[in-house]
This record gives sequence, structure tokens and C-alpha cells, in this order.
Amino acid sequence: MSDVPEDNASSYFKLQYWLGEMPSQFLAIVSCAFLFAMMALTFIDVGGRYLFDSPLPAAYEIVSFIMPGIIFCALPTVNLREGHVTIDLLDSFVPERLVRWQNFTVNLFAGIVLGFISWRLAMRSYDHYRFFEATDELYLTLWYFSAAMAVLCGIAALMFVLNALGYLLGVRERPGQDEVAYE
Repeated sequence: MSDVPEDNASSYFKLQYWLGEMPSQFLAIVSCAFLFAMMALTFIDVGGRYLFDSPLPAAYEIVSFIMPGIIFCALPTVNLREGHVTIDLLDSFVPERLVRWQNFTVNLFAGIVLGFISWRLAMRSYDHYRFFEATDELYLTLWYFSAAMAVLCGIAALMFVLNALGYLLGVRERPGQDEVAYE
């Protein structure tokens, strides 16, 4: 990392902070709030069902919207920190000089794939909007939720691209390189 010009490193870290860390921290808090709401909703539903023989109406439908909210809000943070479950069977065979390019390629490919998924979610959201699709019990308009998932998936793709840019510039090292998982 010492051969990287200081202005490239500084620019990258500013970009990573404003486009990476800030949104992912905010979305992590939102994800935690969704998780708490889902826990409270499930508690009220189960308590009402077994204590008062009256479950919460449409609890299943609400939980089915909260669950992707948790996933898509947490995904940018996981992507930025490269906290995915990985299998490193072939990593010991990759020469040290190619590790940076391997990480660049993997992050860029993952960003492109998530960008494609985001685009498909946006197209599905447009279909929801065009056909006035709504939920069965609460009659909630679906396109709001699918559009939010498309945007959040796009933010998650941006995190992969930021990681790839860091590897390309040589200012990012793979997190957890010095940690030993299981011996």
C-alpha cells in the first residue's frame, strides 16, 4: 500500500466513507429496528393466539414484508465489510501477487450480478405498479416495497463496486487476513 499515491488513497477513503460507511451504518440501524419490530409483532401474535384465542390479523403478511426489509437493509453492510460466508479451498494456491486481483475480480463480478438483480427487481416493481398489485389481507400496494428492495439492492451492489475500486487502487486489504478461523 505504500506505493499508492496519497491523493488516490485519500479520495478513495472519502468516497468509501460517504457512499459506503454512512449509508450502510444507517441501513444497519434500520435493519435492527425491523428485527425488533418483527420480534414484537411475533410476540404479540403468539401471545394473542395462545392467551386470548385471538391472533393478530395479517401478522404473517406484515412479517413477510419485514423479512426482506431486514435482509436488504443489512446486505450493504455485509458487502462493504466483506462479511459473507466464504470457502477458501483454493486461496492457498493463488500466488500472493494475484490475491489483490482476485479480490478485485470477485467484488466487481458480485457488484455486476447484484446490479442485474437490482434492475430485475426494478422491472418487477414496475409490473406491480402497472397492474395495481396489492396484498391479499391488508391491500397494501406492492410496488412501494419492491421498489425499495430494488434501491437497497442497488446500494448493496455499490458496496461491492467500492470494494473493487479499493482493490484496484491498492488501498484496500481483505478484512480478516490475519485472523485464524478454526484450527
